[in-house]
Amino acid sequence: MTTNPSTGTVTDGTRADGGSDRSVLAAPVDPWTYRSLAYVLLAFPLGIAYLVAVTTGVSLTLGLSLTLLGPVALVVTLLTIVAFAWLDGTVTRAILDVDVKPSLPETGDGLVPFLKELALGRRTWLGGVYVLWKILLGIVGFVVLVVAVSVTTSLLATPFVYGSDLVIFTGISEPYAIDTLPRALGAAGVGVIVALATLYLSNLLGRASAAVAVALLDEA
Repeated sequence: MTTNPSTGTVTDGTRADGGSDRSVLAAPVDPWTYRSLAYVLLAFPLGIAYLVAVTTGVSLTLGLSLTLLGPVALVVTLLTIVAFAWLDGTVTRAILDVDVKPSLPETGDGLVPFLKELALGRRTWLGGVYVLWKILLGIVGFVVLVVAVSVTTSLLATPFVYGSDLVIFTGISEPYAIDTLPRALGAAGVGVIVALATLYLSNLLGRASAAVAVALLDEA
């Protein structure tokens, strides 16, 4: 993968700062969109893992705050957050081709400067904000995309399974029976629209993720 300095683009169709060099309007035919879709789906298990680990660390830190183990729990929790931010930044760079360089606190100056940087450094707290963003993206993005994919699949399949027993419940009107071929084709058309909307949303979420990664992790 090489970058053209004059245009700031990468030869495989991605920008040097992350994302696709194509317009969002081209999302359905842009291969980067499907990488973005995979990225958002992967964010769900990662987000759940981050949520469990960070919640456990914070709970242990608070629970042990009046004991000698409290500072140890705090350091471990902060190290976990920084490590998660670095790991996720690396994953984001690999999948979305984002030009972001996540880093870890320097350890060469000794233990005390390291702990000070870990507790008060900009890298740690921006990393925490990034991990929170990734948790929200993982949960909300996964739910929305899974529902959209399920609806799309169901609607596109209607021309093959329509009949008097096939009824669509919209929640805002009476149940709609798909018992004729024209109705089934109409439902499939709606499925195509939902599929296109899903691809546009995936593209936008990928672009947002790239922007957030650059803002919070690059040279943090």
